[in-house]
Amino acid sequence: MSGDEIPKAHEALRLCKQGKMPGREMIELVVAGKLWVPMTGPPVFEQGRITGWTPASASKADGSQWLIAFTCDEHATSWCHQNPDQATCMTADTRWVLTMLPKEWGIVFNLRTEDMLEWNAAGRAKYEKDVLGW
Repeated sequence: MSGDEIPKAHEALRLCKQGKMPGREMIELVVAGKLWVPMTGPPVFEQGRITGWTPASASKADGSQWLIAFTCDEHATSWCHQNPDQATCMTADTRWVLTMLPKEWGIVFNLRTEDMLEWNAAGRAKYEKDVLGW
């Protein structure tokens, strides 16, 4: 992936992990960008709108639920090849993903890659309330 092809959200995540960008700035760029979300099947449409979807997810021993999402096509494609039951991938605005995701879910970005980052449900809820006004 050349520098011109790297989505701003993905580059922001990398810079934050390297300590070169504040977390708040990184998450703002991620929220303003797009995510690649693997799914276990195609979304459900009604009257031209997505009304249902089955995104890839993970859970932890504590019972927490996490959406699996990627900040670049390269990582998403690799995931889908390695997980044929989640071979459908949808690209969507991050803000839309946030509105569709249950409030008690966190997001794990770039699972099983060097660019992995977790955004837990509590942090997500605080950001949505304080910054997005939801």
